[in-house]
Amino acid sequence: MFKDISLYIDNKKVFFEYEIDKDKIIIKTIDELEIEKKLKIFYDENIYEIKLNSNTKFSKGKAGEIIINLDIKKLSFSVILKNNFFVKSIYKYINKLINKDILINEIKIFLNSRVGKKYKKDLNILLENIENKDKSLEELIINNKNEYERIVDLTIHNKTYIDIAKNMSALELMLLITSYIFVPVTPKIDQDCFNDLVNVAKNYDNALENIWRLGMNYDSKGYNFDLLDNFFVDSKNVYYLGEYISSIYQISQEKIVDAIIKTKDEGFIKQVLENDIIVDILDEEYKNILKSSI
Repeated sequence: MFKDISLYIDNKKVFFEYEIDKDKIIIKTIDELEIEKKLKIFYDENIYEIKLNSNTKFSKGKAGEIIINLDIKKLSFSVILKNNFFVKSIYKYINKLINKDILINEIKIFLNSRVGKKYKKDLNILLENIENKDKSLEELIINNKNEYERIVDLTIHNKTYIDIAKNMSALELMLLITSYIFVPVTPKIDQDCFNDLVNVAKNYDNALENIWRLGMNYDSKGYNFDLLDNFFVDSKNVYYLGEYISSIYQISQEKIVDAIIKTKDEGFIKQVLENDIIVDILDEEYKNILKSSI
């Protein structure tokens, strides 16, 4: 549980345990911490709100990152669930990242949260239907092969899921999709919505990573990637440009190379030609075109 929260000190993972306290989750570190060190909390800000004790000294890093100046050997803090926790739980199940038992557990945790309580009646019905408590063992065995499809159908047609999902902002939808490098089942959106997700990602922390992940998740699904092409070339970040060129199947090498040349930045073009990933993936024709442009 709570793989969307991680704690680190000097790049070393800090292990924690959790307990459910009424309508919130309490995270507690297990091992003693070294005072005066900096502990970093990384969390999915799309589904959690972190509440620290009033005497905890901290600063905010990038989105989904809190840095704590340790003055105690044990740390605890509260985690408040947001509506999108429920949507992400279903998203994980649809993409087979969690099983039925974990889905049920996460729905129950959401049901007892501050935001989940108002959906109590609907979620209790959903849980009963997922758990199939009124079915005989014989019926469960017969229907077992279709269990995944049955639960997916129940969840995506659930009123609470529909209400929360349809009210998600472009930022929230972008953060849901980019929480994974790639999943096979992504939200069905049109080109305008896809462009909105790219544009909102441009103005948010971790833009390079998030836009690359949008590309990974919607590659070869019929979307125009001009915004992505231009973004990665304009960024002049050779590492991410290399990742983009090498991992996205629908890329036109001709378009990318043309865009690189149009920057008229010889230093950038030289960096491109010195990048092993880009050099390995580009056809000889386009490597020669780049070389002849400087």
